[in-house]
Amino acid sequence: MKNTYLLLSLTVLLSSCSDFLTRDNPFGATDDAFWKTSSEVGAALNLCYSLPSGSLHYTAPYASIIHYEGFTDNTYHGADFGGFITTIGNSTITSDSPNSFGGISDVWTSYYKNIRNCCRLLENMDKAYFIDPSEKERMRAEGIILRAYYHWELFKYFGYKEGIPVVDHALSPNENYMERSTLEAVVDFILAELDRALAIEDLPFKYEDAKKDRMDKAVALSLKSIVALNAKRYEVSRQAAAEIINSGRYELFYTTAEDDDPGKNFRDLFRTVSMDGSNKERILIKPAGCKEAYFRFSGPGLGQQCTSWPTLDFVNTFETKQGKTLQELGPDSLDIYSKDPLYNNNRDPRLYATIVMPYDNTTFEQYTYDPWGEGPEAVGRPNASRSGFMLKKFYDPQDRTSQRNDYMIIRYAEILLNYVECLIETGQYNNPDVLKYINDIRKRAGQIQVTAAEYNSEAKVRELYRRERRIELSFEGARYMDIRRWDIGEQTMNGPIYGAVNPATGKKVQIEIRQFRKNKNEVWPIPESEILANPNLKQNQGYVGKD
Repeated sequence: MKNTYLLLSLTVLLSSCSDFLTRDNPFGATDDAFWKTSSEVGAALNLCYSLPSGSLHYTAPYASIIHYEGFTDNTYHGADFGGFITTIGNSTITSDSPNSFGGISDVWTSYYKNIRNCCRLLENMDKAYFIDPSEKERMRAEGIILRAYYHWELFKYFGYKEGIPVVDHALSPNENYMERSTLEAVVDFILAELDRALAIEDLPFKYEDAKKDRMDKAVALSLKSIVALNAKRYEVSRQAAAEIINSGRYELFYTTAEDDDPGKNFRDLFRTVSMDGSNKERILIKPAGCKEAYFRFSGPGLGQQCTSWPTLDFVNTFETKQGKTLQELGPDSLDIYSKDPLYNNNRDPRLYATIVMPYDNTTFEQYTYDPWGEGPEAVGRPNASRSGFMLKKFYDPQDRTSQRNDYMIIRYAEILLNYVECLIETGQYNNPDVLKYINDIRKRAGQIQVTAAEYNSEAKVRELYRRERRIELSFEGARYMDIRRWDIGEQTMNGPIYGAVNPATGKKVQIEIRQFRKNKNEVWPIPESEILANPNLKQNQGYVGKD
């Protein structure tokens, strides 16, 4: 591992534009001259904040969570940038894949850079003079949580099967070649760091809405729940989620809008109307993280660039208003709804708030989406969706020009769902909290409630839960790890993926054919440049050169 870039090749190091990587502090002074005041520590802490966005793709850490849904069965990534998203989705990614904005090397580089920033902060902040000691401890806690978070991001993409190098201090020249820590050791480190931050009394449990891009105890607990859930440490995850639930500080968002759309609460959760202090669902946000949502996900009929193409399989996951799945209704009904997802306006309201479907006229005034006509949005035209579906979830008709929408990295609904999964997977599927929290989420969405009489077995409850989680958290970064945690990659990421049914032919549009290989495609390859630079760094199983 190279000293200043942590596992990065010398070529990348020399091309870096960040002075913080090649100097002892972010502003070019020596340590003795820099770490003097709380304001300087605060500036260094701010450099540690480099959270992923929703739709922006060209700023470090080059992680765009909505675009990353292309890793899953929910969508296909059709942009002319971030080509690695497409190749991860169809399992053709290699360790030496070309690296552009958001390539695997950029992601690896950016997150280890962030970790070094955090290490430098934590190692030097005690040199500074603080008028208020509690301010120092708050900053320390934030730095600890951020370092744990960046390890989690690297772990879930590169190390979910075999671990990653854990870096808990700024490396010296004699520490160039670090080995991986084991999977268990990485999880232990992340959870221990989060517990260390939670023990710092000066860190507030919840920052007010204006600071929801900062790390607080609720964020630490949320990350603890998320990491432990994916490590299948269900009791640890459940307890962390329960502490947030029992705090009474968070709740599901309900809009003040007075229109008659049954899905208005879910719809407005992702609009600017939810960005004031009344929204108690936001746990961690990226301010203006959906700034490009309208441009990136609308089609050329609106003068924009459609980069994500939702799949028919995802659209067909939504129930009818009566709470029936299309599979339960039988092949005839499945065929009808596949041809016309808008049939009788009889679907879970979240479908209409999430996806623009053929002939949908509810997205913008005086606009109807027509992927089958002769216009610019016809399937196959430049910048048009090849699936016949477009993403609507993060559109805000009132924000088409300023595009200032925040992106929720973590929200309360995810914590409720984590809690439910922990109960189900520890044999407590009939615990009243399971259907209570699922129904709370469905009620907010305007969808019919479910009953224990209908969902009366572990298998049925698990199926309900997994469907609910896929729908509720779509395009929010959860599905990628859900597929891996549930070990369903071979079922969900194999074979052809389809878009809408073309009414002229009666056939589904085929987008591509995918091939998921077990014990390989659960993780990304480590960039080949890092393997060459560090002889102690072993490649992930299955990735050898252009394999």
